[in-house]
Amino acid sequence: MRKTEINNPRYPHYLRIVRKVGKDWLDDDDNIVDLAGSNNETDEVADTGEIVVYEGVGRSYTETTTTGDKKVDTNKRKASIPVRFNEWSTLVPMSGDIVYVTKGAVTEEWEVKDFEPDNNRSVVYGEMNRNFNME
Repeated sequence: MRKTEINNPRYPHYLRIVRKVGKDWLDDDDNIVDLAGSNNETDEVADTGEIVVYEGVGRSYTETTTTGDKKVDTNKRKASIPVRFNEWSTLVPMSGDIVYVTKGAVTEEWEVKDFEPDNNRSVVYGEMNRNFNME
């Protein structure tokens, strides 16, 4: 009998959760403060307008719920992240953050709706708009 080795890792996808940050009209150009509290002109926030909340491995999957009308379809999504709830720093995923998921050659982009703990991991709930960033 021939044995076939199966490669099925627990967290096969690459996730990047980003919080878009806009400059407040009252801020001085010389004194930009990000959400983490640092006060440095060369911060990533000052340059890109976004804060990386999480970047690393995870598992993204659908909740098999698709809703929509003639113009827009949305899917409910989940992402399992191998970080315990009490191990997050001051930044945690929040509603409105954008999740970029890389599954092989496919990249998905969806918005965070909720975040909660689970057994030795964290689960991020979201919604993917099928017309998001499409022309």
